[in-house]
Amino acid sequence: MSGCRSQWSAALALVGLLVLGSCARRPSTQVAVSATTPVPLEKITRVEVQVPRRPALPTVVGRMQRHRVGEKETLLDIARDAGLGFQELKDANPGVDEWIPPAGHEVLVPTRWILPTSHYKGLVVNIPEMRLYMFPQQSKPGATVEVRTWAVGIGTDEAPSPLGSFSIVSKERNPTWFVPDSIYRTMDVPRRVVPPGPDNPMGAYRIRLSKGAYAIHGTNNAWSIGRQTTHGCIRLYPEDIGELYQRLRPNMKGEILYQPVKFGEQDGTVYVEVHEDVYGRIKNLEHEAMRQMRLAKLGSRVDLGRLREAVRLRSGVPVDVTRGA
Repeated sequence: MSGCRSQWSAALALVGLLVLGSCARRPSTQVAVSATTPVPLEKITRVEVQVPRRPALPTVVGRMQRHRVGEKETLLDIARDAGLGFQELKDANPGVDEWIPPAGHEVLVPTRWILPTSHYKGLVVNIPEMRLYMFPQQSKPGATVEVRTWAVGIGTDEAPSPLGSFSIVSKERNPTWFVPDSIYRTMDVPRRVVPPGPDNPMGAYRIRLSKGAYAIHGTNNAWSIGRQTTHGCIRLYPEDIGELYQRLRPNMKGEILYQPVKFGEQDGTVYVEVHEDVYGRIKNLEHEAMRQMRLAKLGSRVDLGRLREAVRLRSGVPVDVTRGA
């Protein structure tokens, strides 16, 4: 799914391009910790956003974090604690072993994102970044609104998640899974019906979409979040799906997008966030980045060398590509 990555030193060079000072920073006190004591992470799932007025670029939300790996802590543990999918954390830290990262090693925790270009209403899922955003259904351009965001798992190459607009058809607690033929034939222990419980891959909640048999649901395998593991459905961590479930109403609208390259702006600084082309739908990601840059009329504001480097590394991190920065 993913190409070869540059080593950690290359990633650090890219991180040096980030203008973290443009994020809102909190006053902090320096605390001495041992090299193997993990620093508590903030799980950022709620941000305030000013809805862009077209043709303005989307804004950048959240903030970057750093974390020292604790004893026996894996990247999967860190990702879940921070509310990230596995691939988000892996892409931001190339070369770091996901199962046995060195204790005391500092990893970049990418809890900062450029909003995908969308209608900015209801649910917005961007497949390449494996992330869901929830806007108020009645949000308007220029208004400041609260946006929720969660990591998701998506469909495999053989059974990709669908794209396009949808609406919420129904919601169910503790759903029973009636196994479709296409999945039944691939099961190690074939079962036509899977009742609610720990063996049900939909977890405790299912939200049916107006797109065939697809749904947004939980999972009985938390490590599948941030990966291509479903038969096209969108799945969330068990601790996140309940919150989404409570906030959704039938007929709420949404859209599933495919945007591996996102441009954004904050305080006059231009950023780009580049993800893997997970379904191989774009012939040349650098050409796509240049096309997006031209469409946004950013040619005179973007440093092309920085943009190419961001495309090469595909760290999934918002990178400052402002010319002359």
